[in-house]
Amino acid sequence: MLPERIPIPESLHSIETGDPIATCLACDAPLLDGPTEYLVEKGYRQYEAYDVQETVFEYAICMDCHAEMRQSFSEPSKRRCQAYLSEHVDLAARTGRLLDADSRDPADWTRQCVVHGTPRDELEEYQVIAHCQGDELLLTHLPLLMGGHAIDALVQRLSSETLDDLGGFRDEHLGLPPELKRDLQGPIVA
Repeated sequence: MLPERIPIPESLHSIETGDPIATCLACDAPLLDGPTEYLVEKGYRQYEAYDVQETVFEYAICMDCHAEMRQSFSEPSKRRCQAYLSEHVDLAARTGRLLDADSRDPADWTRQCVVHGTPRDELEEYQVIAHCQGDELLLTHLPLLMGGHAIDALVQRLSSETLDDLGGFRDEHLGLPPELKRDLQGPIVA
């Protein structure tokens, strides 16, 4: 069955340009024209005391580069993360519920943490990941939102080798300031 498709929502557009992210972060391949499938990931931090939310990072990565990054994960890391997600999330049931409810609004898909169910407004930090092709969002098991506590739980299941590889990816491509590197592991891997 082919996934439902909708235009990429503005919430997944680049905060710098206001348009969909046009190139792969890792290989610079063009993404908006043609058949290339890719993931968009955005990391957010909310400052409740100031009633402010900021986008800490955002990028798009083509599926080839994503697969290469995933291959760098150690086998124990992959197994532990998959076991954690399988224990806490039934993505197929979630996708079915959303589609059965005729929800084509990505905000419905990212209203709460997919692992803990914590509403987005109550999260200090979270990440959103979406599956796209060209200028369309594909409603697969994505988009989803993962809160900081769930991301931390996944990070705790990663081997030192995998953490080093992810840290290298983050440092090379995302350019996070030092004060955020310790807080946002990024990226999460769908």
